[in-house]
Amino acid sequence: MSAPSDRSQEPLMTVRAAVILMLGTQIAVAAGVLTVLAGNAWAVAVLAAGGAFAGTVAFARSVIG
Repeated sequence: MSAPSDRSQEPLMTVRAAVILMLGTQIAVAAGVLTVLAGNAWAVAVLAAGGAFAGTVAFARSVIG
């Protein structure tokens, strides 16, 4: 059995994951703000932001190598 490795020096997440999540968050915020500015309710804006986040993350995962 191998000895447990010291994981204290490993990064919490990869740069690729951070970029994908940051991009998804930015697009989601923009979609939510634009939805509210279009005159819709906050609940609709949250649903639109969630869909935008999921779509952006799925797309970015396939594009960013």
